[in-house]
Formats: sequence, C-alpha cells, structure tokens
Amino acid sequence: MTQYAGLRELAELIRRLEPELAGAQLSILAHENKEEIATLLVEGLGTKIPVQHSSGEYANHLAILRVGANKYTFAQDWREVYISEINYCACRIPPGAHGLLVRHIDYPGVIYDVSRKLAEYQINVSKLNVSREQKGKNALLISVTDEEITPTIVSAIEELPQITKVLSLQ
Repeated sequence: MTQYAGLRELAELIRRLEPELAGAQLSILAHENKEEIATLLVEGLGTKIPVQHSSGEYANHLAILRVGANKYTFAQDWREVYISEINYCACRIPPGAHGLLVRHIDYPGVIYDVSRKLAEYQINVSKLNVSREQKGKNALLISVTDEEITPTIVSAIEELPQITKVLSLQ
C-alpha cells in the first residue's frame, strides 16, 4: 500500500461534504509523486476536475482542493496523510477517523452544547478544533472522537441551535 493511500478516503469525505463539485480545482503542491497524489484525490472525488501542478515544495502540504468558497488542504507527516485545514481552520483529520464536522453560526456555548451531546452518548473527544469567520458569523467545529458517530448522534447535534450542517467523518 502506498504512503498516500489514505488520500482517496479523505477525498471521499470531502465529496460527502461537497456533493456539487462543478468548478472545483485541485492544486498539487508536493514536490514528488504529483501524479499519484492527483490520481488518488480525483478517484476519491469521483469526478474529473482540473488539476494544476505547483513548481515549488511546500513542507508537508500535498494539495489544495477549492470548491466554491471552500478550501481543503491535504498534508502528510511521518505518520500519515490528513486534512490539515478546512477554510483556514487548522485541523487534523486522518483517514478512518471517527468524529464530526459541524458547520454552524457562531454563538457562545457551541463547544459546550456539542460536547454535552457527545457525552450523553458516551463519546470521548480526542481532538477539537473550532474556527469562525468573525463573531456571530459562519463557524466550523471539528471533533475527532475515539468512538464511531452514529446517525442518531448526528441527528441529536443537528437539533442544537444555529447548527447548519453536521457530518460524521466516517
């Protein structure tokens, strides 16, 4: 299995987030194995999209996918490939991760509300990232968990105030 094998799975996750890929663009940033990286990401997305190749080397960044106003950065370190950024929100979503991606309108207590719901279902949070455009505007909460997120848990979190989209990472 190639060191980049998880890229296909990560692209499949983004495909669930972004069902409409019209106008999407993929930029390969890696210095080596550009074709393999592009192939795995395009296969995971399930559709042909324009692919650009950068001429530079970008530390651990492999590629950037832009879909409309959304930007997804793929990276790699000595352990694994992962999504390192969603719309300028730093995160670490490895292939096969359990957890949630929650888009919402920023409000005081969103971290508490989501964490409380997860605790009600005996779900342990291993990593949590939050980011927002500005106070009271669009925001993103990414919670990587030790346990699988079921559709019941997704539904419970969707009922919280000002939540616009909830997606299980699995």
